[in-house]
Amino acid sequence: MTEKKVPNRWIFVVAGCIINICLGTVYAWSVFRPPLHKPPFNLSPAESVLPFSVFLLLFGITFAFAGRMVGKVGPRKPALIGAVLVGVGYILSYTIAFAPQAALWITVVTFGLIAGTGCGYAYNPPIATVGRWFPDKRGLATGLTVLGFGLSALITAPLVAALISLIGLPNTFLVLGIVFLILLFLLGSLMRFPPPDWKAPPVPSLAKKSWVSTVDFTPSQMVRTSTFYFAWFIFLLGSGAGLMVIGYAKLIAMDVTKLTGELEWLATLAVSVLAIANALGRPTFGAICDRIGPKYTLIIMLVIQLICLVGLFPYATSLPVLYLAIVLFGAMFGAYLGVMPTLVGYFFGGKNVGPNYGLYLSAYGVGGVVCPMLMATILGPKPTYESYVQGFYATAVLIVIGLILAILMKAPKPPAQPAQAQT
Repeated sequence: MTEKKVPNRWIFVVAGCIINICLGTVYAWSVFRPPLHKPPFNLSPAESVLPFSVFLLLFGITFAFAGRMVGKVGPRKPALIGAVLVGVGYILSYTIAFAPQAALWITVVTFGLIAGTGCGYAYNPPIATVGRWFPDKRGLATGLTVLGFGLSALITAPLVAALISLIGLPNTFLVLGIVFLILLFLLGSLMRFPPPDWKAPPVPSLAKKSWVSTVDFTPSQMVRTSTFYFAWFIFLLGSGAGLMVIGYAKLIAMDVTKLTGELEWLATLAVSVLAIANALGRPTFGAICDRIGPKYTLIIMLVIQLICLVGLFPYATSLPVLYLAIVLFGAMFGAYLGVMPTLVGYFFGGKNVGPNYGLYLSAYGVGGVVCPMLMATILGPKPTYESYVQGFYATAVLIVIGLILAILMKAPKPPAQPAQAQT
Protein backbone atom coordinates (compact mmCIF):
# COMPACT_ATOMS: atom_id res chain seq x y z
CA MET A 1 0.00 0.00 0.00
CA THR A 2 1.63 3.25 -1.13
CA GLU A 3 1.09 6.53 0.64
CA LYS A 4 -0.56 8.03 -2.47
CA LYS A 5 -3.45 5.56 -2.27
CA VAL A 6 -4.34 6.55 1.28
CA PRO A 7 -6.39 9.77 1.63
CA ASN A 8 -5.47 12.52 4.03
CA ARG A 9 -7.20 11.33 7.20
CA TRP A 10 -8.28 14.86 8.16
CA ILE A 11 -10.72 14.72 5.24
CA PHE A 12 -12.92 12.45 7.38
CA VAL A 13 -12.93 15.00 10.22
CA VAL A 14 -13.98 17.84 7.89
CA ALA A 15 -16.62 15.69 6.19
CA GLY A 16 -17.93 14.48 9.55
CA CYS A 17 -18.15 18.03 10.90
CA ILE A 18 -20.17 19.19 7.87
CA ILE A 19 -22.45 16.14 8.18
CA ASN A 20 -23.07 17.09 11.80
CA ILE A 21 -23.85 20.70 10.90
CA CYS A 22 -26.59 19.41 8.57
CA LEU A 23 -27.95 16.94 11.13
CA GLY A 24 -27.86 19.54 13.92
CA THR A 25 -30.46 21.63 12.10
CA VAL A 26 -32.92 19.86 14.40
CA TYR A 27 -31.74 22.24 17.14
CA ALA A 28 -33.06 25.12 15.04
CA TRP A 29 -36.60 23.68 15.32
CA SER A 30 -37.67 26.69 17.40
CA VAL A 31 -37.41 28.70 14.16
CA PHE A 32 -39.72 26.27 12.33
CA ARG A 33 -42.39 26.44 15.04
CA PRO A 34 -43.84 30.00 14.78
CA PRO A 35 -45.11 29.54 11.19
CA LEU A 36 -46.79 26.31 12.29
CA HIS A 37 -48.75 28.29 14.90
CA LYS A 38 -50.27 30.53 12.23
CA PRO A 39 -52.91 29.88 9.54
CA PRO A 40 -53.31 27.67 7.61
CA PHE A 41 -51.55 25.21 9.99
CA ASN A 42 -52.83 26.50 13.36
CA LEU A 43 -50.84 24.16 15.60
CA SER A 44 -50.68 24.82 19.32
CA PRO A 45 -47.25 25.21 20.99
CA ALA A 46 -47.70 21.78 22.61
CA GLU A 47 -48.37 20.25 19.19
CA SER A 48 -45.53 21.99 17.34
CA VAL A 49 -42.90 20.59 19.70
CA LEU A 50 -44.00 16.99 19.03
CA PRO A 51 -42.10 16.49 15.72
CA PHE A 52 -38.92 17.70 17.47
CA SER A 53 -39.41 15.28 20.37
CA VAL A 54 -40.10 12.35 18.04
CA PHE A 55 -37.00 13.24 15.99
CA LEU A 56 -34.74 13.10 19.06
CA LEU A 57 -36.37 9.89 20.28
CA LEU A 58 -35.80 8.12 16.96
CA PHE A 59 -32.28 9.53 16.76
CA GLY A 60 -31.40 7.94 20.09
CA ILE A 61 -33.03 4.62 19.25
CA THR A 62 -31.64 4.15 15.74
CA PHE A 63 -28.12 5.27 16.65
CA ALA A 64 -27.53 1.88 18.30
CA PHE A 65 -28.87 0.00 15.25
CA ALA A 66 -26.65 2.08 13.00
CA GLY A 67 -23.71 1.19 15.20
CA ARG A 68 -24.30 -2.52 14.74
CA MET A 69 -24.56 -2.01 10.99
CA VAL A 70 -21.29 -0.06 10.95
CA GLY A 71 -19.64 -2.94 12.78
CA LYS A 72 -20.84 -5.46 10.20
CA VAL A 73 -20.64 -3.65 6.83
CA GLY A 74 -18.54 -0.56 7.50
CA PRO A 75 -19.56 3.11 7.70
CA ARG A 76 -20.47 3.93 4.10
CA LYS A 77 -23.80 2.07 3.75
CA PRO A 78 -25.37 3.35 7.00
CA ALA A 79 -24.14 6.86 6.15
CA LEU A 80 -25.90 6.68 2.77
CA ILE A 81 -29.07 5.25 4.34
CA GLY A 82 -29.03 8.15 6.79
CA ALA A 83 -28.50 10.66 3.97
CA VAL A 84 -31.50 9.37 2.03
CA LEU A 85 -33.79 9.25 5.08
CA VAL A 86 -32.85 12.74 6.29
CA GLY A 87 -33.24 14.25 2.81
CA VAL A 88 -36.50 12.43 2.05
CA GLY A 89 -37.89 13.29 5.49
CA TYR A 90 -37.40 17.00 4.94
CA ILE A 91 -38.65 16.80 1.32
CA LEU A 92 -41.84 14.98 2.34
CA SER A 93 -42.46 17.63 5.00
CA TYR A 94 -43.17 19.90 2.04
CA THR A 95 -46.53 18.12 1.65
CA ILE A 96 -47.98 20.26 4.46
CA ALA A 97 -48.57 22.74 1.64
CA PHE A 98 -51.24 20.40 0.21
CA ALA A 99 -52.82 19.31 3.52
CA PRO A 100 -52.24 22.10 6.05
CA GLN A 101 -54.94 20.71 8.33
CA ALA A 102 -52.82 17.56 8.74
CA ALA A 103 -49.56 19.45 9.33
CA LEU A 104 -49.05 17.92 12.79
CA TRP A 105 -49.16 14.29 11.72
CA ILE A 106 -47.32 14.96 8.47
CA THR A 107 -44.38 16.56 10.28
CA VAL A 108 -44.40 13.93 13.03
CA VAL A 109 -44.04 11.19 10.40
CA THR A 110 -41.81 12.95 7.85
CA PHE A 111 -39.58 15.09 10.07
CA GLY A 112 -39.89 13.16 13.33
CA LEU A 113 -39.91 9.51 12.27
CA ILE A 114 -38.16 9.51 8.88
CA ALA A 115 -35.59 12.31 9.29
CA GLY A 116 -35.03 11.35 12.95
CA THR A 117 -34.22 7.78 11.94
CA GLY A 118 -31.92 9.12 9.24
CA CYS A 119 -30.10 11.25 11.80
CA GLY A 120 -29.29 8.18 13.89
CA TYR A 121 -27.88 6.37 10.85
CA ALA A 122 -25.91 9.38 9.57
CA TYR A 123 -24.47 10.46 12.95
CA ASN A 124 -22.76 7.20 13.86
CA PRO A 125 -20.52 6.54 10.79
CA PRO A 126 -18.32 9.67 11.04
CA ILE A 127 -17.56 8.95 14.71
CA ALA A 128 -16.67 5.32 13.95
CA THR A 129 -14.62 6.34 10.92
CA VAL A 130 -12.62 9.02 12.70
CA GLY A 131 -12.03 6.67 15.62
CA ARG A 132 -10.30 4.21 13.26
CA TRP A 133 -8.21 6.83 11.43
CA PHE A 134 -7.05 8.64 14.60
CA PRO A 135 -5.95 6.11 17.24
CA ASP A 136 -3.24 8.61 18.18
CA LYS A 137 -5.47 11.70 18.43
CA ARG A 138 -8.86 10.09 19.00
CA GLY A 139 -10.23 12.71 21.40
CA LEU A 140 -9.27 15.78 19.36
CA ALA A 141 -10.43 14.29 16.06
CA THR A 142 -13.73 13.01 17.46
CA GLY A 143 -14.37 16.32 19.21
CA LEU A 144 -13.82 18.27 15.99
CA THR A 145 -16.13 15.86 14.15
CA VAL A 146 -19.07 16.30 16.54
CA LEU A 147 -18.39 20.05 16.96
CA GLY A 148 -20.66 20.62 13.98
CA PHE A 149 -23.75 19.26 15.75
CA GLY A 150 -23.33 21.66 18.66
CA LEU A 151 -22.55 24.63 16.43
CA SER A 152 -25.26 23.90 13.87
CA ALA A 153 -28.08 26.03 15.28
CA LEU A 154 -25.93 29.17 15.14
CA ILE A 155 -25.46 28.58 11.41
CA THR A 156 -28.73 27.00 10.35
CA ALA A 157 -31.23 28.97 12.48
CA PRO A 158 -30.61 32.31 10.67
CA LEU A 159 -30.60 30.47 7.35
CA VAL A 160 -33.92 28.76 8.09
CA ALA A 161 -35.45 32.02 9.28
CA ALA A 162 -34.37 33.78 6.08
CA LEU A 163 -35.73 30.98 3.87
CA ILE A 164 -39.08 30.95 5.67
CA SER A 165 -39.47 34.71 5.22
CA LEU A 166 -38.58 34.47 1.51
CA ILE A 167 -40.29 31.28 0.29
CA GLY A 168 -42.50 30.06 3.14
CA LEU A 169 -42.27 27.07 5.46
CA PRO A 170 -43.20 24.23 3.04
CA ASN A 171 -40.68 25.38 0.42
CA THR A 172 -38.05 25.73 3.15
CA PHE A 173 -38.50 22.05 4.00
CA LEU A 174 -38.19 21.23 0.30
CA VAL A 175 -35.01 23.24 -0.26
CA LEU A 176 -33.33 21.91 2.89
CA GLY A 177 -34.31 18.35 1.97
CA ILE A 178 -32.77 18.57 -1.50
CA VAL A 179 -29.58 20.20 -0.17
CA PHE A 180 -29.23 17.69 2.68
CA LEU A 181 -29.91 14.72 0.40
CA ILE A 182 -27.16 15.75 -2.02
CA LEU A 183 -24.64 16.95 0.57
CA LEU A 184 -25.07 14.09 3.03
CA PHE A 185 -24.97 11.52 0.23
CA LEU A 186 -21.73 12.92 -1.20
CA LEU A 187 -20.06 13.25 2.20
CA GLY A 188 -21.40 9.91 3.41
CA SER A 189 -19.92 8.18 0.37
CA LEU A 190 -16.46 9.27 1.61
CA MET A 191 -16.78 7.32 4.86
CA ARG A 192 -14.52 4.28 4.97
CA PHE A 193 -12.18 2.58 7.41
CA PRO A 194 -8.42 2.56 6.81
CA PRO A 195 -6.95 -0.44 4.98
CA PRO A 196 -5.75 -3.32 7.19
CA ASP A 197 -2.07 -2.54 6.67
CA TRP A 198 -2.43 1.19 7.37
CA LYS A 199 -0.63 2.54 10.40
CA ALA A 200 -1.22 5.86 12.17
CA PRO A 201 1.78 8.14 12.69
CA PRO A 202 3.73 6.65 15.60
CA VAL A 203 3.26 8.17 19.05
CA PRO A 204 5.71 6.38 21.38
CA SER A 205 3.95 7.51 24.55
CA LEU A 206 0.57 6.10 23.46
CA ALA A 207 1.49 2.48 24.14
CA LYS A 208 2.57 3.40 27.65
CA LYS A 209 -0.80 4.88 28.59
CA SER A 210 -2.67 2.55 30.91
CA TRP A 211 -6.09 3.52 29.57
CA VAL A 212 -5.36 2.40 25.98
CA SER A 213 -6.78 -1.08 25.39
CA THR A 214 -4.60 -3.50 23.47
CA VAL A 215 -7.60 -5.54 22.32
CA ASP A 216 -10.94 -4.74 20.69
CA PHE A 217 -14.01 -5.57 22.78
CA THR A 218 -17.21 -6.62 21.04
CA PRO A 219 -20.43 -5.09 22.43
CA SER A 220 -21.23 -8.32 24.27
CA GLN A 221 -17.78 -8.32 25.88
CA MET A 222 -18.03 -4.64 26.74
CA VAL A 223 -21.32 -4.96 28.62
CA ARG A 224 -19.80 -7.67 30.83
CA THR A 225 -17.37 -5.15 32.34
CA SER A 226 -18.09 -2.91 35.33
CA THR A 227 -16.37 -0.07 33.43
CA PHE A 228 -19.23 0.02 30.94
CA TYR A 229 -21.87 0.58 33.64
CA PHE A 230 -19.79 3.12 35.58
CA ALA A 231 -19.20 5.18 32.45
CA TRP A 232 -22.81 4.73 31.24
CA PHE A 233 -24.24 6.24 34.44
CA ILE A 234 -21.65 9.03 34.43
CA PHE A 235 -22.74 9.86 30.86
CA LEU A 236 -26.41 9.80 31.94
CA LEU A 237 -25.88 12.12 34.92
CA GLY A 238 -23.40 14.53 33.33
CA SER A 239 -25.07 14.96 29.95
CA GLY A 240 -28.52 14.99 31.56
CA ALA A 241 -27.48 17.90 33.77
CA GLY A 242 -26.20 19.67 30.67
CA LEU A 243 -29.46 19.10 28.79
CA MET A 244 -31.32 20.47 31.80
CA VAL A 245 -29.41 23.76 31.60
CA ILE A 246 -29.80 23.89 27.81
CA GLY A 247 -33.55 23.54 28.21
CA TYR A 248 -33.73 26.20 30.94
CA ALA A 249 -30.93 28.60 29.91
CA LYS A 250 -33.15 31.48 28.82
CA LEU A 251 -35.60 30.95 31.68
CA ILE A 252 -32.74 30.98 34.21
CA ALA A 253 -31.53 34.25 32.68
CA MET A 254 -35.02 35.74 32.88
CA ASP A 255 -36.16 34.37 36.24
CA VAL A 256 -32.90 34.40 38.24
CA THR A 257 -30.91 37.19 36.60
CA LYS A 258 -34.09 39.17 35.82
CA LEU A 259 -33.17 39.82 32.18
CA THR A 260 -36.66 40.80 31.08
CA GLY A 261 -38.18 43.62 29.07
CA GLU A 262 -35.48 45.67 27.37
CA LEU A 263 -32.84 43.32 28.78
CA GLU A 264 -34.39 40.14 27.39
CA TRP A 265 -31.97 40.21 24.46
CA LEU A 266 -29.22 39.40 26.96
CA ALA A 267 -31.16 36.29 27.97
CA THR A 268 -31.42 35.27 24.31
CA LEU A 269 -27.71 35.98 23.86
CA ALA A 270 -26.97 33.62 26.75
CA VAL A 271 -28.47 30.79 24.68
CA SER A 272 -26.15 31.59 21.77
CA VAL A 273 -23.15 31.81 24.10
CA LEU A 274 -24.07 28.41 25.52
CA ALA A 275 -24.21 26.93 21.99
CA ILE A 276 -20.71 28.23 21.19
CA ALA A 277 -19.32 26.89 24.47
CA ASN A 278 -21.07 23.57 23.80
CA ALA A 279 -19.37 23.28 20.42
CA LEU A 280 -15.90 24.31 21.61
CA GLY A 281 -16.01 22.00 24.65
CA ARG A 282 -16.08 18.96 22.36
CA PRO A 283 -12.62 19.16 20.74
CA THR A 284 -11.07 20.90 23.76
CA PHE A 285 -11.86 18.15 26.23
CA GLY A 286 -11.38 15.50 23.59
CA ALA A 287 -7.78 16.72 23.30
CA ILE A 288 -7.44 16.78 27.11
CA CYS A 289 -8.67 13.18 27.16
CA ASP A 290 -5.88 12.26 24.73
CA ARG A 291 -3.32 13.59 27.21
CA ILE A 292 -4.59 12.50 30.63
CA GLY A 293 -7.09 9.74 29.82
CA PRO A 294 -10.87 9.38 30.20
CA LYS A 295 -10.98 8.87 33.97
CA TYR A 296 -9.28 12.10 35.01
CA THR A 297 -10.94 14.07 32.21
CA LEU A 298 -14.37 13.02 33.48
CA ILE A 299 -13.40 13.91 37.06
CA ILE A 300 -12.40 17.42 35.93
CA MET A 301 -15.65 17.83 33.98
CA LEU A 302 -17.81 16.70 36.91
CA VAL A 303 -15.97 18.97 39.36
CA ILE A 304 -16.54 21.97 37.07
CA GLN A 305 -20.23 21.06 36.78
CA LEU A 306 -20.47 20.79 40.56
CA ILE A 307 -18.83 24.20 41.04
CA CYS A 308 -21.32 25.73 38.59
CA LEU A 309 -24.36 24.18 40.28
CA VAL A 310 -23.31 25.04 43.83
CA GLY A 311 -21.08 28.10 43.48
CA LEU A 312 -22.25 29.94 40.35
CA PHE A 313 -25.85 29.35 39.25
CA PRO A 314 -27.33 30.13 42.72
CA TYR A 315 -25.53 33.49 42.51
CA ALA A 316 -26.45 34.19 38.89
CA THR A 317 -28.42 37.29 39.91
CA SER A 318 -25.26 38.99 38.58
CA LEU A 319 -24.88 39.07 34.78
CA PRO A 320 -21.13 38.19 34.75
CA VAL A 321 -21.76 35.21 37.04
CA LEU A 322 -24.61 34.03 34.80
CA TYR A 323 -22.46 34.16 31.69
CA LEU A 324 -19.52 32.45 33.40
CA ALA A 325 -21.82 29.65 34.56
CA ILE A 326 -23.38 29.34 31.10
CA VAL A 327 -19.98 29.16 29.38
CA LEU A 328 -18.54 26.58 31.77
CA PHE A 329 -21.64 24.39 31.93
CA GLY A 330 -22.21 24.58 28.17
CA ALA A 331 -18.61 23.55 27.53
CA MET A 332 -18.95 20.62 29.92
CA PHE A 333 -22.09 19.39 28.17
CA GLY A 334 -20.30 19.48 24.83
CA ALA A 335 -17.32 17.77 26.41
CA TYR A 336 -19.36 14.63 27.10
CA LEU A 337 -20.14 14.30 23.39
CA GLY A 338 -16.43 14.46 22.60
CA VAL A 339 -15.05 12.50 25.55
CA MET A 340 -17.47 9.55 25.69
CA PRO A 341 -16.80 8.20 22.18
CA THR A 342 -13.11 8.76 22.93
CA LEU A 343 -13.47 6.77 26.15
CA VAL A 344 -15.09 3.94 24.20
CA GLY A 345 -12.17 3.86 21.77
CA TYR A 346 -9.48 3.99 24.42
CA PHE A 347 -11.07 1.59 26.91
CA PHE A 348 -12.63 -0.92 24.51
CA GLY A 349 -10.52 -0.60 21.34
CA GLY A 350 -11.01 1.32 18.11
CA LYS A 351 -12.38 -1.49 15.96
CA ASN A 352 -15.94 -1.52 17.32
CA VAL A 353 -16.43 2.12 18.29
CA GLY A 354 -19.58 2.33 16.16
CA PRO A 355 -21.61 -0.45 17.82
CA ASN A 356 -20.06 0.11 21.26
CA TYR A 357 -20.78 3.83 21.37
CA GLY A 358 -24.25 3.06 20.07
CA LEU A 359 -24.98 1.38 23.40
CA TYR A 360 -23.53 4.32 25.33
CA LEU A 361 -25.64 6.98 23.62
CA SER A 362 -28.76 5.51 25.22
CA ALA A 363 -27.51 7.10 28.46
CA TYR A 364 -27.70 10.49 26.75
CA GLY A 365 -31.35 9.89 25.88
CA VAL A 366 -32.27 8.74 29.39
CA GLY A 367 -30.42 11.66 30.98
CA GLY A 368 -32.27 14.06 28.70
CA VAL A 369 -35.52 12.88 30.27
CA VAL A 370 -34.49 12.42 33.92
CA CYS A 371 -32.68 15.68 34.70
CA PRO A 372 -35.00 18.16 32.94
CA MET A 373 -38.01 16.42 34.50
CA LEU A 374 -36.39 16.66 37.93
CA MET A 375 -35.93 20.40 37.48
CA ALA A 376 -39.48 20.82 36.14
CA THR A 377 -40.89 18.98 39.17
CA ILE A 378 -38.95 21.14 41.62
CA LEU A 379 -39.79 24.43 39.87
CA GLY A 380 -43.50 23.72 39.63
CA PRO A 381 -45.95 25.96 37.73
CA LYS A 382 -44.62 29.21 39.27
CA PRO A 383 -40.81 29.16 39.48
CA THR A 384 -39.10 31.30 42.10
CA TYR A 385 -35.46 32.07 42.84
CA GLU A 386 -35.61 29.68 45.78
CA SER A 387 -37.03 26.83 43.68
CA TYR A 388 -34.31 27.32 41.06
CA VAL A 389 -31.65 27.07 43.78
CA GLN A 390 -33.29 23.87 45.05
CA GLY A 391 -33.18 22.52 41.49
CA PHE A 392 -29.49 23.40 41.16
CA TYR A 393 -28.68 21.66 44.46
CA ALA A 394 -30.72 18.57 43.53
CA THR A 395 -28.86 18.32 40.22
CA ALA A 396 -25.59 18.79 42.13
CA VAL A 397 -26.41 15.67 44.15
CA LEU A 398 -26.60 13.71 40.90
CA ILE A 399 -23.26 15.14 39.81
CA VAL A 400 -21.71 14.07 43.14
CA ILE A 401 -22.91 10.54 42.44
CA GLY A 402 -21.30 10.75 39.00
CA LEU A 403 -18.07 12.04 40.55
CA ILE A 404 -17.93 9.09 42.95
CA LEU A 405 -18.45 6.70 40.03
CA ALA A 406 -15.67 8.41 38.06
CA ILE A 407 -13.25 8.10 40.98
CA LEU A 408 -14.08 4.40 41.36
CA MET A 409 -14.00 3.65 37.61
CA LYS A 410 -11.04 1.70 36.25
CA ALA A 411 -9.95 0.75 32.76
CA PRO A 412 -11.43 -2.66 31.85
CA LYS A 413 -9.37 -5.82 31.94
CA PRO A 414 -8.93 -7.53 28.57
CA PRO A 415 -11.52 -10.22 27.86
CA ALA A 416 -10.47 -13.81 28.36
CA GLN A 417 -10.47 -14.43 24.61
CA PRO A 418 -9.85 -11.24 22.59
CA ALA A 419 -12.38 -10.79 19.81
CA GLN A 420 -11.21 -11.55 16.31
CA ALA A 421 -14.27 -10.26 14.52
CA GLN A 422 -17.36 -8.21 15.20
CA THR A 423 -20.35 -10.28 16.28
